[in-house]
Amino acid sequence: PHCPAGRGTLDNPGAARAVRAGAMMCPALRGCLALAAVMCAAAAAGAPGAKDTGRPQWQSLGANSGCGRSAGASAPLGVREESAQSVEECQRRCLEDAGFCKAVEFRAKGSLCRLLGEGVRAMHIAAGSECVRRLDEQYTEIYVMLPLDVISPLKTITDPTGLEHMFDSLQTVGVDGFMVDVWWRFTEPSPKAYDFAVYKDLFAMAKARGWKVQVVSSFHQCGGNAGDSCNIPLPDFVLEAKDVWYKDAAGRETMEYISLFADEVNIKGRTPLAMYRDWFDAFAAAFSEELGSVIADVMVGLGPAGELRYPSYPLSHWSFCGIGEFQAYDKHALKSLKQAAAAAGHAEDWALPPPADDVGDYNSHGHETAFFTEGFSTDFGQFFLDWYSGALKQHGARILGAAREALNGKAEISGKVAGIHWWYDYPSHPAEATAGYYNTNFRNAYAEIADVFAKEGATLDFTCLEMKNTDNAEECHSRPEYLVMQVIEAAKSKGIKFAGENALPRYDHWAYEQMAGYAEHVDAITYLRLSSVLTEAENLERFADFVEALHGAPADAAAPAAGAGAGAGADE
Repeated sequence: PHCPAGRGTLDNPGAARAVRAGAMMCPALRGCLALAAVMCAAAAAGAPGAKDTGRPQWQSLGANSGCGRSAGASAPLGVREESAQSVEECQRRCLEDAGFCKAVEFRAKGSLCRLLGEGVRAMHIAAGSECVRRLDEQYTEIYVMLPLDVISPLKTITDPTGLEHMFDSLQTVGVDGFMVDVWWRFTEPSPKAYDFAVYKDLFAMAKARGWKVQVVSSFHQCGGNAGDSCNIPLPDFVLEAKDVWYKDAAGRETMEYISLFADEVNIKGRTPLAMYRDWFDAFAAAFSEELGSVIADVMVGLGPAGELRYPSYPLSHWSFCGIGEFQAYDKHALKSLKQAAAAAGHAEDWALPPPADDVGDYNSHGHETAFFTEGFSTDFGQFFLDWYSGALKQHGARILGAAREALNGKAEISGKVAGIHWWYDYPSHPAEATAGYYNTNFRNAYAEIADVFAKEGATLDFTCLEMKNTDNAEECHSRPEYLVMQVIEAAKSKGIKFAGENALPRYDHWAYEQMAGYAEHVDAITYLRLSSVLTEAENLERFADFVEALHGAPADAAAPAAGAGAGAGADE
């Protein structure tokens, strides 16, 4: 039922085998089968999605919190009041009448325990009270990304008063915490001289509200990618290095992230890999008390925009929905390719990337290129794509391993994979290929990446959860829903956690509904992004419906709020 293209064939073993074989070359069918496989696995496990959350039984909304029905409101809930000496005693009373009690509000003054018979949607400020709610088995954590420039170049919080006000709004909704970029430039201004003080202040704000933090080790620049609203380069001592940057076929360098082919190249006494290791060691020492409590997860920066990919579609040269360009022309990349060609017995004819005339430029379409119509499936095409994607996976393993060793199990680690949904419904998957995702020729890019993450104990974080297959022009061959389901299946097949994000800011019911539809497969969703627009009354109310749905409570988000419309810019 989840695959119209294959309906009526999967009950026939021979036809099923043919469909599965075809799916390896047909992305639309592969996405359908991925969705069907996940749903079947969930049914076999006896529960929707079969997500083993391991969540705590209770969630406190923090000190001085009162339970409420809606964002910013303190409307009374179905209540029974009893006497209790502590919030723990109040919780025990709730469990004794679990059929009625969904949450408790303990008021220290008067030793009053209020047992609440309705699910808590939100909180309000109530001095001396604490609102604690029971968690549903399908509880999915939700975090909110902070603005990219929440920390200023002066290493202060950019607008502390405004941020506090927005945090107040988020707390009424009941989010689990926030995600923030910890920029390399700000935290290591000179070699091995680390400064995390401003982030200490920021994390203290989370702790005061009972929130958790997802930290991004941002070894990339801010600026040059979709949604970037700031200009934060890499540290100066890194930018001074020569010949360690990605290059395209025209020789243009990008300095938003050090080339993975230079991971082991000495730069003033240290390799980039050693720099990343040193940074993680310093971070672990600075936040030894917060790791595992306030800091729940460290997302390891693995490439441009923090994602495990090549910078194949920089906004300075690319526009949606171009296929992008291979980034395999710096001297270390060419050396690696030459060595791989010699090992394959083709030292002369496979030692260079495909000719530029064959692969097109940043804004070409797949059918306009010789490589992405025929060349990708030749012996050379398969060799090159395997080498290019293999180097990316090796880089991911190195950096994830460094983070794992430094954090030593004190906090979870994760890595982000880009949601390159354009040209997904095209046999050669050209936009994925130039980014380093080998998802054609009977290869499953995301299962291979998930295998790398599994070996390092990392969660796989993925984007574009808000998008539908019909959001973009048909000429872009975009199929985000099928892509997301392929990645979910890949994570499940390797036994790792899956987390998700929206790729673009959206405030409409339809985007929230789309993201919430994946909740049974997702351990956490991080919403992009906190802003004054999100905290406007109507948008905040709609966001509260979304949070409620993710937290497993009965949601009233089944119908759009009056005036709700699709967000602008849903073209990528």
